[in-house]
Amino acid sequence: MTLNTILRICCYFRRWVMKKPSRITLVVSGTFLLATLLIAETLVVKIRATNLRKEPKFYAQTLTVLKTGERLEKLGTQDGWIRVKTSLGLTGWIHSSAVETKKFSLFSVNQPLKTGATADEVVLAAKGFNKKVEEEYKAKHPNINFALVDKMLMIEIPPSEMEAFLERGRLGEFRGAK
Repeated sequence: MTLNTILRICCYFRRWVMKKPSRITLVVSGTFLLATLLIAETLVVKIRATNLRKEPKFYAQTLTVLKTGERLEKLGTQDGWIRVKTSLGLTGWIHSSAVETKKFSLFSVNQPLKTGATADEVVLAAKGFNKKVEEEYKAKHPNINFALVDKMLMIEIPPSEMEAFLERGRLGEFRGAK
């Protein structure tokens, strides 16, 4: 259920409550809203970039490219793929390895609540690192040229080549019966 749908439902209930105000009605509608928000599962893209696809296949048509941190609404699942809806209203498929469930912390006891991340933290997280881990790794491996790693991450493989690779290797849907 999208946020817009939830807001429309809340407006409907508000108009209804205003006609017949009662504390019970307010409690029921508030409980309904809270339950709806908790049931709707939000996913967050956890890698640098991934494709939103028309079908649940690695070589299916790309609808758009999703970036680290983008939030998605989960609509369903199928064989390791998740059907999602973007904030712009696009619906498609994304592989489950590219996203994680957004965890909400309702309370922050005796700890300051950090609500943002620096650009450097986002880039490191997309690589699977944090600042400390990256510094330790660079110290242990001073001869690695990280510019080459970044260049390698920019390589894009056309869907037709991906499909041919999967078929030749009998991978994915081409693996046949077990």
